[in-house]
Amino acid sequence: MKILPRHLLAILLIAGCGTKDPSPVGIDLVNLSGGEVVELLNVPSARTAPQLLDIFPSILGGTEEVLVGRMNGVEYTGVFRVEFAPTDFPGGDASTLVVDSLFVELRVLGGLVRGDLGNIIVSLPMESWSETRSFVDTTTFRAARFPRDILAEVTPTLADSTVRVPLPTSLLSDAIALGGRTPAVEFALSGAEGNDFLVVAGSRESSLTGKSPVLSAVYAGGAGSSVGTALDTYYADRLQEPQPGEVLLQTGILTGTTMKFELPSIPEASTVNVVELSFDFDFDRSFLTSLRLRIERLDVAGGDTTRTITSSNALNEQVVVPSGSTFLMNLDQLMFHGWMSGQQTNSGFSLTPIFEITPDLRYEWGLFSNPRLRIVYSLPPASGS
Repeated sequence: MKILPRHLLAILLIAGCGTKDPSPVGIDLVNLSGGEVVELLNVPSARTAPQLLDIFPSILGGTEEVLVGRMNGVEYTGVFRVEFAPTDFPGGDASTLVVDSLFVELRVLGGLVRGDLGNIIVSLPMESWSETRSFVDTTTFRAARFPRDILAEVTPTLADSTVRVPLPTSLLSDAIALGGRTPAVEFALSGAEGNDFLVVAGSRESSLTGKSPVLSAVYAGGAGSSVGTALDTYYADRLQEPQPGEVLLQTGILTGTTMKFELPSIPEASTVNVVELSFDFDFDRSFLTSLRLRIERLDVAGGDTTRTITSSNALNEQVVVPSGSTFLMNLDQLMFHGWMSGQQTNSGFSLTPIFEITPDLRYEWGLFSNPRLRIVYSLPPASGS
C-alpha cells in the first residue's frame, strides 16, 4: 500500500487519461477530497472460477476461415467435401487409377498457427451435413452429436504458410468405387488428444487469392489431381474446463469467469476513485482482436453458495483490446465502494463475453492468468480540517 501526496496523484491520473480513461468522475473526486489518497497495487484474486456457458448455434459455413485443432479444452473440427469431375482425372477416367498418396493443403491466414502444430485426427462423417448446419443442439445449447468414423491419426507439416495433412488413400479409392465418374470425398479434421494448437486456414469462401483448401492425389505412374473444396465448415466442442490458474474468456463457445478479491475496509465517507483490473495475456493460446465484456456483481441469497446473476446487476459493458503481454480494463468504482465500506456483501463479480452477430461472425477467445487489481481511494478529511 502506498500513500500518495494529493498533488502527485493528480499528476499521475491526468497523465494516464489518454487511452485508458480511468474515470473522469473519480479524478474530480480526488481533487475535491480533503483526505489522504491511498493506492493499492497488485491486489491478488482470492478466487477465480470458470463459467461454462452455452454454445452459440453459429452458422460458420459461410465464413472465410476454417479452424482445426484443439486448444484450451476446446476441440475445433473442420469438415470438408471435394467433388471430382471426369476432367480432374488423368485421361478423364478414374476407374483404373491406383491412388498412391492423398493429402489436403490448408492455407494459413495471416500466420495464424497457435501453439506447436501437433497430430490431427482424420475421420469420415457418417451422416449428411451442410454449410448451414450449426452442429449445436438448440434445446440444450451444447454440441450436437455428429457421428464420425475415425480413420487415422496423422502428422501434418507446415511450410510457406501451408499446412499439409496426409489422408488415407482409401478416402478417394472408396469414393471412386462408389461414385464412378464423379466421385465425392468427405472428411473431417480435428486436433488429436494431448495436443494444444490451432490452425486458422482459409475456407472456400476466402476472398484472398490462393487461400482455399485443395485436395491433391498422386496416382501410380506419377500423374496427379488437385481439386478445391465444394463445401467446408467447422464447429467446436468444449471437452474440458480451463486449467487451474487460467482465465478463459471466449465467444461462440461462451466461457466467462467469476472472481473475488479480498479487499480492505474503508470508511463509508471514503471515495473509490479508480479500480483497474489487470491480467497476464497469453498471445500464443489466444485468437482475439477484441472482446465486449459484461461485468456483473454476484449475489448470494440466504447463505446459498449458488451464485445467481440478476439483470439489474449488469454494471457496465466494455470493449477491450489486448496489447502486448498485459490486459487492462476498468471496473465500477461504486461496486467496490459498496464492498470496501461494508454496505454490500462482497460475493465477487463475473466477466462474460458478449457474442455479437455481425457479418464477420467468428469464434474468438483470450487466455489470461494472474488477475490483480490496482485501487485508488481517498479517505474522508480528518475531523476539524
